[in-house]
Amino acid sequence: MMDREDILLERFGLEPELKNLQEIRSLLIEETNDSNTEEHEYLKTLCILLFTFGYPEDTLLIWNAKMKDFDAGCYIDGELLMGAGLNETIHFLKELNTTLAKEILEYIEQYKTNDDYMTREKVIDFYSKYYRLT
Repeated sequence: MMDREDILLERFGLEPELKNLQEIRSLLIEETNDSNTEEHEYLKTLCILLFTFGYPEDTLLIWNAKMKDFDAGCYIDGELLMGAGLNETIHFLKELNTTLAKEILEYIEQYKTNDDYMTREKVIDFYSKYYRLT
């Protein structure tokens, strides 16, 4: 029997088509809001799929998933907040200028001085290996 994340990857691939964006967003919101589930690997996989689109506004959805609970916070890597790129994400959050945006900005400031910061391409490559897709 396949795990839920395997089903996601089989259905959408690691880099889904744009036509699947809204569905993936909806699945992530649904899973984030479901207090009866603790499938952190599935939640992380949804965040990875959303990350690959590279839209800065998805930072908010990924952050909410990361903050679902302590384990989700550990499972969901900080780099996944920056699918649009570090500078683009910072710019988006500064423009948004909300309490939530400021909270996320504080968190991602650590990546500005981190030479090991993983670019979008490196993150996708990492998860491609992680899921044994290459």
